[in-house]
Amino acid sequence: MMLTTDVALKRDPDYREVLERFQENPMEFGISFAKAWYKLIHRDMGPPERLLGPEVPDQEMLWQGPIPDADYELVNEEHVAELKREMLDSDLSRTQLVKTAWASASTYRDSDKRGGANGARIRLEPQRSWDVNEPGELETVLDTLEGIQTAFNDSQSDGVRISLADLIVLGGTAAIEEAAAEAGHEIEVPFEPGRTDALAEQTDVESFQALKPDADGFRNYFTDGDGLNRSPEELLVDKADLLDLTPAETTVLVGGMRTLGANHQNSELGVFTDDVGTLTNEFFETVLSMDYEWEAADSEGDKQVYELRHRETGEVEWTGTRVDLIFGSNSRLRTLAEAYAAEEEKFINDFVDTWQKVMTNDRFDLN
Repeated sequence: MMLTTDVALKRDPDYREVLERFQENPMEFGISFAKAWYKLIHRDMGPPERLLGPEVPDQEMLWQGPIPDADYELVNEEHVAELKREMLDSDLSRTQLVKTAWASASTYRDSDKRGGANGARIRLEPQRSWDVNEPGELETVLDTLEGIQTAFNDSQSDGVRISLADLIVLGGTAAIEEAAAEAGHEIEVPFEPGRTDALAEQTDVESFQALKPDADGFRNYFTDGDGLNRSPEELLVDKADLLDLTPAETTVLVGGMRTLGANHQNSELGVFTDDVGTLTNEFFETVLSMDYEWEAADSEGDKQVYELRHRETGEVEWTGTRVDLIFGSNSRLRTLAEAYAAEEEKFINDFVDTWQKVMTNDRFDLN
């Protein structure tokens, strides 16, 4: 007896070609099977540096997303301070620096340890062209950062270098520190150098395309590509789980990202502040305020966007999505929102800790 899958090996011309080759070359078949089996039972373990033991193969597999080792001296605190000034003095805004760092690091999936900022694959295909990363603006940011990287590396005579992967993360670090300072809070966001830049030949474009998000509630980005008819707030929970975030970490990140203006295409949805780019807790103050009431933007059509109307004047003062509203309607998230609305310093400190967690999710060398 043969199944349809078995018959396909004989009848389909592509399968048939492979079948005949393996029939004539049993050694090739054995090696190919061994590699396929190895891939099957190791693919959820992440990059090769996570593998331990004497039987780990020397050969790096493309599907593992290999990253080169750093063959140079890493930057010190003085270098970091210099590079921060360079980026903040450039034509790039704080929002652009934050958005690029988030786009680079938020590809991480704790389910299979893939993605993340290490490797700077945001500058390579397919990530460079993803709609969620706003390719036009991303190109401008990357061009500027590459110029800063080149100038810095060329100026060093002692073997010190910085990778673009590190510089992208450092840009977000500098932007958040300045955004907090604008709000009257002097903070230092931790930064651990050591990331390197992956090569195009080390990147399987088709494989990395699987990491492309159909939704990212942290950027208020949603498409129709999910196919499961799930609500935006459910998709936010999924994204948070992939990033290994707790409810508190999810809450503080959304509030901070909104005030930093890190929405997709600079959308104003959920940006409940007139001082965009300053790290404040205004998002939570507005979500919880009884001065406003929420109404669907179109009661007969799309109910994903809501208007925030002042109860006395009836004027629309803000707009937001279901993701924004959930922090006022869900009992657990509302409790967290109330804590952050009541104490801005706690909000900023927790935001920094959570941001650092996302930026280092894929730094397995630090664990």
